[in-house]
Amino acid sequence: MPHWYPWKRLRDFFIYRVLHVDDTPHRIALGVAVGIFVTWTPTIGFQMVLTVLICWLLGANKLVGVPFVWISNPFTLVPVYYPNYMLGCWLLGGNYARFSFIEALTRKLPEGWWAKIVAWWTHMGEAFWRVFAPLWVGSIIVGLVLGAVTYPLIYYAVVAYRRHRHRHAAAAAADRRKETAG
Repeated sequence: MPHWYPWKRLRDFFIYRVLHVDDTPHRIALGVAVGIFVTWTPTIGFQMVLTVLICWLLGANKLVGVPFVWISNPFTLVPVYYPNYMLGCWLLGGNYARFSFIEALTRKLPEGWWAKIVAWWTHMGEAFWRVFAPLWVGSIIVGLVLGAVTYPLIYYAVVAYRRHRHRHAAAAAADRRKETAG
């Protein structure tokens, strides 16, 4: 597989699944911005449903934002959420930074369902809550900033793409008229 193939697929996805969607530029841009915001929240497993629900509430395009939540997945968990956690630790101060984000992710649960429940509410629960507050604070701030930056970029990209398509279609129609007339 040539090295340019993934970039071509990404470009085609962006053109045909975002810019080419038959909806207003505002609704498309808002849908992508919501998807980007939800991507940076620690809601893996619920992100697609959450994106559709928020888009429905805001009147945004429900389908364009959903593929963007696939950025955060179990393989990208640490690179996406660790900076959010560190930002939350910095903003909240206190002793949050002493606890390791990686330690919370790698703790082993004991065997048996009752032992897992007890461990969750004692040791794991304590670890979870020490990570929970800074992770959510950092994630919401990063998600809001990225969503706010994404909205105008997508909005103007849709407008520019449609102008380009309109000019190209008009030029092609003029060329056809010249060919048939001459």
